[in-house]
Amino acid sequence: MAIAIQPFTPQWIPAVAAFNRRLAGGGVASEFQFPESDVPAWLPKLPGRRIYQEFHVATDDRDIRGAYILKFQDFFVGGRTLTIAYYHLPISEGIVNRSYSSVGVQMIRTALRAHPLMFCLGMGGFDRPLPQMLKALGWQMVAVPFYFKVNHPVRFLRQIEPLRRTAGRQLLANAAAASGAGWLGVKAWQRLRTAAPDRSVVAEPIGDFGSWADEIWHRSRDGYALIGCRDRETLNVLYPSPGPFLRLRVRQGGRTIGWAVALDTRMRGNKYFGHLRVGSIVDCCAAPDDAPAVVQAAAGVLEQSGVDLLVSNQSHRAWTDALTRRGFLRGPSNFIFAASKALGELLAPFDERCTAIHATRGDGDGPINL
Repeated sequence: MAIAIQPFTPQWIPAVAAFNRRLAGGGVASEFQFPESDVPAWLPKLPGRRIYQEFHVATDDRDIRGAYILKFQDFFVGGRTLTIAYYHLPISEGIVNRSYSSVGVQMIRTALRAHPLMFCLGMGGFDRPLPQMLKALGWQMVAVPFYFKVNHPVRFLRQIEPLRRTAGRQLLANAAAASGAGWLGVKAWQRLRTAAPDRSVVAEPIGDFGSWADEIWHRSRDGYALIGCRDRETLNVLYPSPGPFLRLRVRQGGRTIGWAVALDTRMRGNKYFGHLRVGSIVDCCAAPDDAPAVVQAAAGVLEQSGVDLLVSNQSHRAWTDALTRRGFLRGPSNFIFAASKALGELLAPFDERCTAIHATRGDGDGPINL
């Protein structure tokens, strides 16, 4: 029977639940199953709201054989504000039943016909099925760099999972932690890489974003090849108060120059971070020249709060340079930005301009897993 793509409406709720049960029976983890409500819990479509999500399902008129989510948001690119769709959580029954192996391609093609300007973010690495499919469809892709800074070296060495995946690595990490050599080495290396702080930079915790955030947005957006709308209306939707986020207004010499959003998360058996307390610079905005001051402010707040490890994914060269100046080290990244052919044309030449794109963990489906 032919597969049709259509909006997820209430009538399909039982079929989506049955779809998820079949996926679970095939060994698919619950985090990769589809929401069983037609109304998004995060970013539902509301009157007048410019940032929202839509759910779509692939059906053979009886059962659900696939589904995906589109998030719509305004972006500033090439001097224009354009609505761009973020394609995420595409799930096809083809991963457990080869009879439906073509559903994944049909879903992305259908989404592209309706919304040629589209991107993906995250995806777990270039070798995963979705990036491989996007590459075959002519999308442009680049890894968003991952940076980290160790605040408590002993806990880091005892908990960070990539350093402890073999018996030999565990032995070396434990020895470095117990002897103090790890603490001395990490601290000395980071100190040598850290520029002297600007004492005029101040971070102020805030509740809601005010009109000053609109000023930052309009003053900074021309410095980026592509940047998601970060006016106060959008920010207060993405990072509501009260909530888990630490929202920081950054001043330099008394003048507001930008903002940052951070998380302070106590991990529990995380596959990367074990039981570390992780401070994440989730999102930020400022003119590129002001990036060093904003990173200094955000990193300083997290360090003083006592986190074990600081992390951030940043694509723009001004922000990666700013992280390096604060002693952050670059690690391997599986966080990928992919642009559809139509979006890639707006960013051409992509290989040269990809480091002028502003993509963070605040884009896409937000700071999940942090």
